[in-house]
Amino acid sequence: MKLVFITPGMTFGGAERVISILSNIWCDMGHDVSIFITSSDKPSAYRLNEKVKVEYYDDYRVDGVSHFKLISSIRDFVDKENSDCVLSFMNDVCAYTILSLTGKNIPIIYSERNDPNKTNQSKVDKIFRKIVEFGASHIVFQTEGAKQCYSKKVQRKSSIILNPVELSRIPERKKEDINYSEIVTVARLEPQKNQELLIDAFNIVSNKHKDVVLKIFGEGSLKKKLQNRIDELGLKDKVYLMGTKSDVLNWIKESYCFVLTSDFEGLPNSLIEAMCMGIPCISTDCSPGGARQLLSDDRGLIVPCGDKERLAEAINIYLENKDIAAQYGQAAYGLRKEIDCNKVAKEWLKLMEKIVRGEN
Repeated sequence: MKLVFITPGMTFGGAERVISILSNIWCDMGHDVSIFITSSDKPSAYRLNEKVKVEYYDDYRVDGVSHFKLISSIRDFVDKENSDCVLSFMNDVCAYTILSLTGKNIPIIYSERNDPNKTNQSKVDKIFRKIVEFGASHIVFQTEGAKQCYSKKVQRKSSIILNPVELSRIPERKKEDINYSEIVTVARLEPQKNQELLIDAFNIVSNKHKDVVLKIFGEGSLKKKLQNRIDELGLKDKVYLMGTKSDVLNWIKESYCFVLTSDFEGLPNSLIEAMCMGIPCISTDCSPGGARQLLSDDRGLIVPCGDKERLAEAINIYLENKDIAAQYGQAAYGLRKEIDCNKVAKEWLKLMEKIVRGEN
């Protein structure tokens, strides 16, 4: 098959990581994969198979683009690649793609990567969403909760596919190397991720467990605000903003537990990867239910969003009950069977082959 991704960029991000994983595997399986980047001139932050063709929209400008030129460029690229199926993981870019391929008999698949009730809420974004709902051949969701945010009509042309993970790049976690005094999180320092909640909860934990430290990996617009909160609580020797690390999994593999405090998420990759290492995990019950889905069946602890006392209580459960934490970690490790990248890539291919045949 000849497969095309239309995406605004290939910088660090969950959607971009999934695109890179799927592209690499499909190329290894003998399929032709191309990526058209509409809103960036930066190289991919993730490794791409040398067979993956990458092309950039040549009229890209930071201060905006000509909509008509972009639509024309997408159409020309898809025509040139003689595409069997086109995929887009971003609401606005998928809308442009649908407009550009009007009249063409080429299936377009959209994948919802976040909480539909929290993102794309401007008037323009809502127009884009209507275009996507009407024009996409099929929509792939990561969770049942996200699927339920759409109309019954959309749900009838949809599927649920989990995020793929390259298990080969998940480092081994050895029991004898675990640092029982280290708590970690990995997420952009942005309002959605709500690391301030984690800092406030950790402040409660720290009063009881004096030797425990918290390491926050990620960069973002709230870095200064979070550092000020750390200083205000007198935690500068216990809470550390670690920045981004290209090999972040090696940085956290020996940590005792992983905590996610987002207010909303799609299907959080950082939580998935921590679980695949067997790290005991805690998450807020972020909408539309991805974390709850991942941590179900005693694979981790779920606490209400915004509740620092309940979050501190959950962290203390792990700190004070190592056997219980180990059981959760072992159960979390079992997620590997469900999200192996080769398994997920084959699910996508099976879906696309069905859609190309005209079956939805």
